[in-house]
Amino acid sequence: MLVWPLDSKIGAVHITYGDFKRLEPQEFLNDTLIEFGLKFWFNQFSDQNPQAARQVHMFNTFFYKKISVKECACPCRFAKPH
Repeated sequence: MLVWPLDSKIGAVHITYGDFKRLEPQEFLNDTLIEFGLKFWFNQFSDQNPQAARQVHMFNTFFYKKISVKECACPCRFAKPH
């Protein structure tokens, strides 16, 4: 298993052997690989352009699942059930 970034206690991505198998030809990417790619890209982007990076908001693929739960106690506008 790979954990990235190593120095992150919160928000680290855990990539398993099964995730690595998804990188083979004719396979589809999964949520973990997409999350890793987004975080890796954003980390590089932040290093190159920190001012612009402060204006970017990214949500991983689990975000919708989290806010779409009807029992969500979050008062934010995203939590309203459809």
